[in-house]
Amino acid sequence: MPDTVTSTSSARPVRRVGRTVNVIIQISLFVAAVVAANYLSCTNHKRYDLTEKRNFSLSDFSEKFLKGKMLQEHQSPVQAIVVMRRTSPHYSRVYHLLDEYQRIAGDAIKLEFIDPLRQTDRTLELEAIYGIKYSEDMIIIDGLVNEDTTNSDDQPSQTSTSIPSTGDSKADKANQTAQKTSGHLRVVRVSDLYLQDDNQTIVAWQDEDVITSNFISAIEGSPRRIYLAADKMNIQEEDGQPAWIILSRMLVQQNIELRPIRLADIETIPEDAEGLALIGPAYDLNERELKILTEYWDRQQSALLITLDPTAQLDNLRIFLRSYGITARNDRIITVKNGQSLSNVQSIFARGAEINSSLGGKSTVFEGVSCSLEVRENDDRLLNKRIQPIALVKATSGWWGETRFDEQNPAFNVEEDYSEPLYLSAAILRGQATSDETANLVSKMVVIGNTDFLATRKTRPEQADFIKSSVNWLIGREELIGIGPKKLYRHKMTILPAHNAFITKLVLIFIPAAAILISLIVWNTRRA
Repeated sequence: MPDTVTSTSSARPVRRVGRTVNVIIQISLFVAAVVAANYLSCTNHKRYDLTEKRNFSLSDFSEKFLKGKMLQEHQSPVQAIVVMRRTSPHYSRVYHLLDEYQRIAGDAIKLEFIDPLRQTDRTLELEAIYGIKYSEDMIIIDGLVNEDTTNSDDQPSQTSTSIPSTGDSKADKANQTAQKTSGHLRVVRVSDLYLQDDNQTIVAWQDEDVITSNFISAIEGSPRRIYLAADKMNIQEEDGQPAWIILSRMLVQQNIELRPIRLADIETIPEDAEGLALIGPAYDLNERELKILTEYWDRQQSALLITLDPTAQLDNLRIFLRSYGITARNDRIITVKNGQSLSNVQSIFARGAEINSSLGGKSTVFEGVSCSLEVRENDDRLLNKRIQPIALVKATSGWWGETRFDEQNPAFNVEEDYSEPLYLSAAILRGQATSDETANLVSKMVVIGNTDFLATRKTRPEQADFIKSSVNWLIGREELIGIGPKKLYRHKMTILPAHNAFITKLVLIFIPAAAILISLIVWNTRRA
């Protein structure tokens, strides 16, 4: 009996020592895991956006720009100077957005944050350098920072020309305060980064769109120029704004100027033209104007953007397009559901086309009136001339090209109407780019059998991305093809008084009571 007692008492200290060692090991492992996790998180930064629509991630368009040649091979890093109060409610959002820009772009972007209240000397220095007096929070984007234009602290030096107008009142106001700045300099007021309602309440953020577009314009300087055949279309629209105005606003964000000209007043398309646009022409080209168009298309690196109005008589323009592999049919793409004729065409962006690199396979609806396009992609005669038509947008199944569209109750006629496939848009590539040197010899064209989709409140986000990608493809900026930034709208959740009372009781009574009850159960279990 004594031996048994002695054995038991001697084992207890051993067990206690073992437990202590185990506790120390567990704590040490936990601390080591925490330290390792913090180290890895700091050295291998990675952000995750768990929202369904990736609301807090940079768009495909911005990422391509930040990684592309335009920025990465620019002659000097682009300087972004944020002059903003640390106490500003927008500071955190702007900081994290531009930090993400720099993370993706690397050394191609120089980022500096300045608090004008704490760093008054630096703020006054910027005023002397750029001629911009601080009146509200702003972002200065300088596209010409190099050793010759920086001071000892790597800050930009003074230049001489003025910022080009963007057509926006807020941007023009900024331009007026920066008359001594460079053509490669842009000033973004923080108030330009969001939209407000009549009560001055922020309803949506457009910060990424504004900042990316200003980075592009700061790098390129003067906007790229596309001429618009203004005398071939109805300038005024009965309902809403003209399609070309909507298009012009889209292109301004891409640093592209849509400049109207009259074909009747010129002998040739200006040499500085990056492209020529015919947006919903209402009047056909005469022989002289057709010659001007043909001569421009025959140039090296020409670019044509044509959106058709199916209701217009455009015989000469249709002949011109047909000779290069696209036939604009005299029909209307429709379908019939529940005895009702529908013309808002359910469509899909074709896969494989460079323009649709980000949109391929996505669906959309082209509102208004559309005519179908015949696209001769495998025509040997055209291919031998190095002319390649490319389908871009295709109507889904169930639609047809109605030739008797004036009838009240149209029905598909296999002998008269056009069946699938029905294309709403196509491109033409003339020449073959086998290297960067031969890329300048290639001419491009984009044709869309619909103009109504550019009307106010009809242009869908994916269609805006499509038209921007098309224009960037036409002028040789393939790296800017992609899905652009979206406005992030603020949503408010209305809580009814009854629901508010329930939430109050839940937080103040039920949850604390549940915690106390669980604690009592655990305590009683351990006590037993």
